[in-house]
Amino acid sequence: MTLQTKVTGVILAGGRARRMNYQPKGLQIYRGKSLISYAFNALRPIVDELIINANQNLNEYRLFCVPVISDLTPDFFGALAGILAAMTIAKTDLLLVLPCDAPHVTTTQLHHLLAEHEKSGAEITVACTGEQVHSVFLVIQTNLKTSLENYLAQGERKVQRWFLQHHTHYVDFGADAIGFENINTLAELNAIL
Repeated sequence: MTLQTKVTGVILAGGRARRMNYQPKGLQIYRGKSLISYAFNALRPIVDELIINANQNLNEYRLFCVPVISDLTPDFFGALAGILAAMTIAKTDLLLVLPCDAPHVTTTQLHHLLAEHEKSGAEITVACTGEQVHSVFLVIQTNLKTSLENYLAQGERKVQRWFLQHHTHYVDFGADAIGFENINTLAELNAIL
């Protein structure tokens, strides 16, 4: 990590995966490797620690030899619940967050996102491609933990609505859109094999 601030990488694998027929999304195989391994390999060179957020299949995710933390609530509250769980154990000032189902994201793209965050002075920095916001590809300050706890306690779940409460910077990757595509269904996974 060449930036001065230490960073925790967080891979979100805590969803129910309804659109994946309830199959553990991060453990689905793509080109001979689990989907989550692509996020893991993209993050590893540029973070100081790495955490996986998962609510099921914990033993399989523990094979990556990094902390695996579940949501603090039992009801699958979504991406923000996973981010909050990571904030509770992260030892750094920043989280670099990725979903477990984006096998084409690159270390170069993530490094650019971190660098833009550092330059912007924002509390949250989010990837976008034109008008499309990729709200779970983000850099976030861990000192927003109380704000996030309060937001979830109010019954809110929408990621982008929470962004509006903070100084959020959007980084347009333009032609690099391929790195931010998610695989949400088994059909999508089979189509790109």
